[in-house]
Amino acid sequence: MLKKIYINNFKCLQNFEFNMDELNSAFLLGKNGSGKTTIFDVVEIFQKIGKGETSLKEMISVDSFSFSDTKLPIEFEITVEIDNKIFIYELSIEFPSHFHDPKIRNESLTVKNTSVFKRDGGQASIKDAKEFLLDWHHVGLPLIMVRSEQDPLAIFKNWLKNIIILSPSPSYFNKISKTESSTLLRGAENIIDWARWLLSENPSLYVVIHDFLKFRMPDLEMFKFENIGSDDRELLFIFKEDLTKYTLKFHQLSDGEKIFFLGAVVIAAQKNNPNLLCLWDEPDNFVGLIELDHFIIACRKAFESSQSQLIMTSHNPQVINNFSNHNIFVVKRTSHLSPTRIEIAETIQYESRTLVDAFDNGELD
Repeated sequence: MLKKIYINNFKCLQNFEFNMDELNSAFLLGKNGSGKTTIFDVVEIFQKIGKGETSLKEMISVDSFSFSDTKLPIEFEITVEIDNKIFIYELSIEFPSHFHDPKIRNESLTVKNTSVFKRDGGQASIKDAKEFLLDWHHVGLPLIMVRSEQDPLAIFKNWLKNIIILSPSPSYFNKISKTESSTLLRGAENIIDWARWLLSENPSLYVVIHDFLKFRMPDLEMFKFENIGSDDRELLFIFKEDLTKYTLKFHQLSDGEKIFFLGAVVIAAQKNNPNLLCLWDEPDNFVGLIELDHFIIACRKAFESSQSQLIMTSHNPQVINNFSNHNIFVVKRTSHLSPTRIEIAETIQYESRTLVDAFDNGELD
């Protein structure tokens, strides 16, 4: 589980701490420009590191530094609990004036208060091994090879890799699957590649996906992948009413139905990985109001039944009302010249009848 993220000098996040300790679900509430997306961007950097990306210039630019001021380093720290062990990963990035690209200042991973990996600039070391050199323009964590998947480095990198970050737009979802994919892109355009991989890994998850969809599309009989080439697959949905059957291709579904499929596969992924972190920006997009409560509640229940965590953000009062003051975080920023601050809703006093009213009335600023 994600315990805490600390961020300093990254865009609008200065001396910023987001604490998720003991929470399986959370909601980020804030105005446009308050910094919610920036929090997602930081988590995506951690995800990229888990996927094996190392080049700093592909993740960090001058604009990444607060007010483009590179005098101070960017500092990231993430604390995670996996199998009752606390993992703390720290990354400090600087951009010296005489350099063309950012460079690593410090990087470390500790597990149960024991140093597993540490570097200062280009000089690095891992537990029980000699020191070695790393290119200071590349993140070191993905470059370290391990012999076993049970190695703490492998466990942590795998946790990062499996993070799901979503800002989906159904019109951009791929029409067919050309390959299996073990990771889901932020825009979810490769959702059928990911679903295909997930079902090949664990075919029993078909029932989870089907049941979720059946509740929302009662005339659904089944869905299946059909071969249309050497490795190409088309996702088909078969509907039935009385004795009549009708088949739709994935791209023929409505945008809302595509989001239902995405939600079903995310829940299946959670069943497959009980230590999953998912961040979903505006899950209400494309979902009808009459179906929205059931959709949000189903997603929350799936994640709250294990060590998984779900973080959502939206401007829709109906989505906000599916969370409570103990797991709603108010993200605020008084101006573009001030840093983002975050506060849990239950600590904020307001006169309005509800939190949504207080937000609309500007009482949370």
